[in-house]
Amino acid sequence: MWPRSSSGAWQPPSLARRRARLTPDLPLRRYRVLDFCWQAAGPLVTEILANLGAEVIRVESTTRIDQVRLYHHPLERFSIDTGAFFQDCNTGKKSISLDMSKAKARELVYRLVPHFDVVTDNFSPGQMEKWGLGYEQLRQLRPDIIVASFPVMGSVGPHRHWRAVGNGVVALCGLAGHTGFADRPPVGLGTVHTDFTLAPLAAASIMAALLQREQTGQGQRIEIAQYEAGIHLLDTELLEYLTDGQEAPRRGNRSPYLVPHGVFPCAGDDRWVAIAVRNVLEWQALCLLMGRPDLAARPDLQDVEGRRDHEDEIEAIVAAWTATQDAWQVTELLQSAGIPASPVEHIGDLVDGEPAIQDFLVSFVHPTGVEFIVQNQPFTWHGQRLPVSRAPLLGEHTEQVLRHFLGLGEEEIQALVIEGVIA
Repeated sequence: MWPRSSSGAWQPPSLARRRARLTPDLPLRRYRVLDFCWQAAGPLVTEILANLGAEVIRVESTTRIDQVRLYHHPLERFSIDTGAFFQDCNTGKKSISLDMSKAKARELVYRLVPHFDVVTDNFSPGQMEKWGLGYEQLRQLRPDIIVASFPVMGSVGPHRHWRAVGNGVVALCGLAGHTGFADRPPVGLGTVHTDFTLAPLAAASIMAALLQREQTGQGQRIEIAQYEAGIHLLDTELLEYLTDGQEAPRRGNRSPYLVPHGVFPCAGDDRWVAIAVRNVLEWQALCLLMGRPDLAARPDLQDVEGRRDHEDEIEAIVAAWTATQDAWQVTELLQSAGIPASPVEHIGDLVDGEPAIQDFLVSFVHPTGVEFIVQNQPFTWHGQRLPVSRAPLLGEHTEQVLRHFLGLGEEEIQALVIEGVIA
């Protein structure tokens, strides 16, 4: 059963309950990551590492606040520490606050580096080098260091200094150009899919580098261009062009291999069902469900090429049938006949009515008193979800880190605050 409050509203499992159920021996517990990433793409990478046990310490500053800290705040509780998007991208991490424009701040980082296994950033190429933190410079501080960078367009080529956020990367990698209908302008994807594509690819690369270091003792320089990670979301369009030099048109919801393949209206306000027919058996089953055995018997509709020639006709018939059906009920009907189908869920439907999500979200009470709900990683460990913890306050662990790793005392730390190094 879903956890429910006394009012009947859905409640995610609390962090305390999640931790009580699970205290696994996480695989990355021996590793430390010094994380210069900001926005979403980079932090999502290091969040995976943190959730798998790595000690991830963000380097940030009040002089250049991560913009994600400013997004999606609870009503009447705005602060740099209460951004919901930041909470969701940075679970399990620590934060130190250093003004990297100051030489003393950079010197502190130089002293920290030997204690860390991995250094990450998603700045434009050259920024880390300006701070004396390029790969060759870091190797002087720790020869087996692993450095991972995630620039938008990579570090070589004429566009290496280009900047972009989610919609820009979607445009650069070809996704926007192939999304939409043939007779209309291209459209975006609605969310920053490319940020979330980069994360598992980069995290896997970092973990592979750590494994290689265990075997060889050698460090590694990793670079993943965000737009190249986005190219992985292209379907067959890229392969078609590489094969025959022909660029496929925008197809809307249609597929070149499956007919019908689309999103069809259902009864109710803004309710839809996605249907995909893969072969003649599924086509005939769909025809029988619709009460149209005449269509099932038509010789010209027995293969995908024939159905594609009549795609407008078929879609109109399917849409007229689904328009009288409840989205969930027609989905169950289609699934029982072996036809791939899914209701088109809104976010509220997903959170309030989908049992599969109940163990995927976790809540915690923030030090500011706000209760946040965040996503866990979409995999289990020993059959259970990972024990995520909240995102850090800005600079929350500065003193702790400087004391533990560098042995700084109270007077030294206060002097750094007065000088604006800790800021």
